Amino acid sequence: MMMAKKVLAYGGVIFLLVSISSTLQPALTSGASKETIAAAIKEGELNWLDGMCLPESAKVFIEAFKKEYGLPDTFKVKHERLGTGPLSTRVAEEVKANRFTIDVFGAAVPTLYADLKEHGALLRYDSPEYAHFTQSRKVGLSNEPGYWQSAFAYVFAPLTNPKIYPKKIASWYDLLDPALKGEKISFPVVTMGGAPLYSYIGWRKVLPKSFFADVSKQKIVYDRGSGMDATMQLAQGQVIVAIPAAFRIIQTAEQTGVQLLAHFPKEGVLLLGQPYGIMAKAPHPNAAKLLVDFIFSEKGNKLFIDLEGVIAVRDGMKVSERIRKYSPPLEEINAIPMDWKSLDSGTANQFQEEFKEIFK
Repeated sequence: MMMAKKVLAYGGVIFLLVSISSTLQPALTSGASKETIAAAIKEGELNWLDGMCLPESAKVFIEAFKKEYGLPDTFKVKHERLGTGPLSTRVAEEVKANRFTIDVFGAAVPTLYADLKEHGALLRYDSPEYAHFTQSRKVGLSNEPGYWQSAFAYVFAPLTNPKIYPKKIASWYDLLDPALKGEKISFPVVTMGGAPLYSYIGWRKVLPKSFFADVSKQKIVYDRGSGMDATMQLAQGQVIVAIPAAFRIIQTAEQTGVQLLAHFPKEGVLLLGQPYGIMAKAPHPNAAKLLVDFIFSEKGNKLFIDLEGVIAVRDGMKVSERIRKYSPPLEEINAIPMDWKSLDSGTANQFQEEFKEIFK
């Protein structure tokens, strides 16, 4: 057995991963055949780890998934939602220990997928549904043929309650408004890594370090690592501007009745893809394959977007105005270019330390 070792870091935790030659890993390349469905039913369960899908949404999605493939009531789907940093750590821990419970996982952490592929820890599966994501690949959302593809996208963008703060945030520099000084701005927890950190790296491509030093003088607060928490802070008037994953605004607006407004600054926002991958040693690989097919299918993709309010990236996908006003189509977003394949863990850690230095 060919083996190699490499030190990786996720969420501040160092891991020594053991990679296994990819030639030893099985490859699933067929569509959702009767044989695959039968094999999934025999497996009897599926473990799904996700950095985006809320538990309430997952329940609806799982029922639709089981119905789509005729999976029996006895078929169990265990869904768990974690932040991108903790999720990366969890996946890396399983690889390090060579003990696997995760079948499918989805997170906006491109470096994690690249490292796992390098170590033979991802199952090669080229879902037939990937053919309908050509626009997604053109705008640079994370993908690797045969291993992972971004199913949706989202951005971290400024949100306001126009009844409290009627000004438009047309530029990131509008955050330096004196009226926003003194714990009036809620920021994502960049130091936890994951999607907030990648957003910061993207912002730094179009904004100088001095801008963030000025933002720190505004005396910002943090959202405790939750986009829902950030929008609730905003809806309850605890802050004037929040900068969470913009799609979380939909749930908060509907729960509170407070109509919030999303802003997309002219300098740009980082478009974060949500890829999905299957672990090479997934305990239930056939069931995992079915879930990936359903997530990327027109029916499953639309259901997920309706439930979570994320940006549609499947070709020709229509979204309601309810979604559009907070998660506009790709062509309406000024996306900050990012070369995900060249962004390694070391570079990400450097920006993480820079943020700590600026914001103390």
